[in-house]
Formats: sequence, structure tokens, C-alpha cells
Amino acid sequence: MEGDLLAHARRIMVPDLSGILDAVLQEVRFDSAAEPTVCVLGDVAGRFTARLAHRLPNAVITLVEPSEDALTPAQEHLTGQPHLTFRTGDPLRVRLPKPADLVVCLFVAHHMTDAQKIDLYSRTYQSLRPGGVLIHATRIAGEDEVLHQRQHWTWLAALRAIGVDEAGIARALATSRDARLSPLSTHIDWMRQIGLGHVDCGYRRGAFAVLSGEMPTDPQARPCNLFGVARMLKRG
Repeated sequence: MEGDLLAHARRIMVPDLSGILDAVLQEVRFDSAAEPTVCVLGDVAGRFTARLAHRLPNAVITLVEPSEDALTPAQEHLTGQPHLTFRTGDPLRVRLPKPADLVVCLFVAHHMTDAQKIDLYSRTYQSLRPGGVLIHATRIAGEDEVLHQRQHWTWLAALRAIGVDEAGIARALATSRDARLSPLSTHIDWMRQIGLGHVDCGYRRGAFAVLSGEMPTDPQARPCNLFGVARMLKRG
């Protein structure tokens, strides 16, 4: 299993993939007898969803991938899992299960614009029931250019350490040129403005982070009107 996960880590260029998936699972705040409604946006060939289904055998889970090519490996890995629905669709447009107890986003946002990331947070927020949880694992930018460059070189060194060859490094560099990364502080600010409470970063290692937030149970703690994307982008 770990060897298989390491192969996926090399393929998607996420050095500490096992640690990230562990961190995401730690943010799942339900006991094994619970029956939550869960939506997973993006996965690593179904590896996280398999862990989640093992942890919550009664959960009703919808796994959404952007294409059939991405969904097929997950379907093969998750054969025989009860209470599991597969769907393809753009994370920004696909209809999310409502009301959801948990929404998990795995590496779906690093090519999105700021406006699209805010929209993703807004849509997932609106899909949650009171007390529902959003967990987001994503690549992040450094807080300034110096820190960003340090993260970049640390990322490449970590890729080499897990066995990515120079051809793979070249592919990673080519792919990263299209990435639109936002700093951790900006993600946290967006989540709070959208209306999520108890926003936290439970995992941070270089250019990767796992964030979480909750839909407030008290209606008075929720914003009367969600911030418009244009207004949020003009802020400050």
C-alpha cells in the first residue's frame, strides 16, 4: 500500500502524500458509527476515499473527479464499497450533495484563479449543514517572494528525495508554471470571510497545507450575505 502511494506521490509531484492524507483524515470529526453525508472533490485514484470509507463505514460518500480518466482508477480501487457514488464534473460547477456534513477538496484548486478559489470556498460553504466541516488540501504560495522561492527549491529537493528523476523534475517545473498559488494567510482570510468558523491549518509542510473550517451552528454567527467575489478581491 505505501509503495503504491509513493508511486502516486511521484506521479502527482506531492512529496509527503501519505502525511497529507493522514492529516486530512485527522480533521474528520465523526466517530465510526456516524452516518455523515460526504463529498470528496478530487482524490488520488480513490486512496483517500478508501481510507475514509474504512474510518466511516456508514458514511454516504460522493466522489467527484474532473474527468472519466481520473475517475476510472478510483472506481477500480473502490470496487465493492457500499454507500459510494461516483461522478464527473468541474469542481466549480458540479452539483454538490446538500446538506453535507463534510466536504473534502484534494488538490483541485492550485490552477484556479483567486476568484475561482473564492467561489469554491463559497459553494462548499453553502453546501454544508450547520456544524458541517470543509477540509482543503492544497498547494500554497510563500508569504513573500523570498519565502516562495525557498518553498520552491525545498519542494524540488523533496521530490528528488522520494526518487523523482530529472525528467520528472522537468515535468514538475513545466506543470508548476501554470500553477496559480495563493499564500496560506490568504486562504485563511477567504475562508473566514465566507463565513466558516474555527478556521485552522492542521498541516503545513513547505508548499502544501491542509486547512479546515466549520459551518457555524449559531445562525447569528453566519454572514447575512456572502461577500461577492469582486468585492473580496478588491479588499485591501
